[in-house]
Amino acid sequence: MDARMEDQTKSAFGLTYVHEPQAEHTHTIILLHGRGSSGEEFAEELFEGRLSDQSKILPCKFPSCKWVFPSSPEVWNPVFQEDISAWFQAHSLTDVDARQDLQIPGIKQSVEYILTLLSQEIDALDGRAESVFLGGISLGGAVGLWALLCLWNAPVPRRIGGFFAVSTWLPFSKNISRVLNKVKNSGPELPSDGSESDTFVETMLSPAIAKEQNSSFLSIPIFLGHGSDDAYVNVNLGRQARDLLLKVGFQVEWKEYSGAEQEGHWLKCPEEMDDIASFLSQNIIK
Repeated sequence: MDARMEDQTKSAFGLTYVHEPQAEHTHTIILLHGRGSSGEEFAEELFEGRLSDQSKILPCKFPSCKWVFPSSPEVWNPVFQEDISAWFQAHSLTDVDARQDLQIPGIKQSVEYILTLLSQEIDALDGRAESVFLGGISLGGAVGLWALLCLWNAPVPRRIGGFFAVSTWLPFSKNISRVLNKVKNSGPELPSDGSESDTFVETMLSPAIAKEQNSSFLSIPIFLGHGSDDAYVNVNLGRQARDLLLKVGFQVEWKEYSGAEQEGHWLKCPEEMDDIASFLSQNIIK
């Protein structure tokens, strides 16, 4: 595999694993790993998955794409009593609302980092934001969704080419629903409970959501895939993320699968790999 490792300027984050394009570089895809993994490990596992055409993996299908796999920081996990690579601290995947205060610092830091990576890759493609895609799995997909929602708050807001994630959820969904109702006047305004979670979501998302209305930002294509038998992130959490994105105003392609490896918490091959390849093919600008 033609790839290289890059040091990051922010020492809190790990190494970024890069699979270089096999043809003239026209697009970049940034993918975020799940908890306990790394950029390199995620890349290796993802590229083992075959499309229906057994002779091809994703990089062969898209030879002009640069694949970027950043690595999260090591985060202390009080449940496992050890440091684990994670974009933010998720206290529980069965109760994603538990100890949300622990999630806030990591989400803030990781979103800022991801937006910086997006900006760097857009600049490397001469400002063609529509040629850069963002995606992730599980915890990586969750923080990726947050980066997507915060994208319009970036110093230079730019519409990226697309977003795709698998086996994931959207943290702070209840708080986000409250903000949506308030900012977009699309339903009854739920009273703020004055919590740190409400303040966090208001600060991070209210300005972005206000600017997103009637903007090209909402035309960013989104694909979400989830195992109906996912033993780690329940499919209902994925459906909830889909519904919130629809409420924001995005168009979302949603697919469910069964029988994937890792107790349903991985990509179903070849069906889900084929669907991701199809999503990319439809949205990559020639």
